[in-house]
Amino acid sequence: MSVLLLFVAWLLTGVNLVLNKALIELGFGRWMDIYMTGFWGVGVAAGLTVRAVSGHRSDRLDAIIGVSMGIAGALGMITFLMALERLPGVVVFPVRSCGNVLLTACLSWLIWRERLNPAQWLGILISAIAIYLLV
Repeated sequence: MSVLLLFVAWLLTGVNLVLNKALIELGFGRWMDIYMTGFWGVGVAAGLTVRAVSGHRSDRLDAIIGVSMGIAGALGMITFLMALERLPGVVVFPVRSCGNVLLTACLSWLIWRERLNPAQWLGILISAIAIYLLV
């Protein structure tokens, strides 16, 4: 089941990224209001629905983490779309993907003390080299 969830997450993220590229190709400025309403509005509606159904009540730490994730996600998406306007997708998509691997793996090792095996360290090194070569 975990592998299936991972596959679905990968697939939906890929669809989202392809649609981001389509948004740029169609003329980013014309569609920005619809995009922002759809992307963030659906997320808010889904979050409120899950909260209502589960009966979960957030504490202050939940709210701080959630708002921080929302701000980082919104700013990340906006800067990603701006990068797509200025650079070809063959540069932007791999740099974003490799950058995510590099950042999350290093922070997981540093903050949460997760152990990485030699193959994982090699993957991180290859990601860093790939970003360097693409940029």
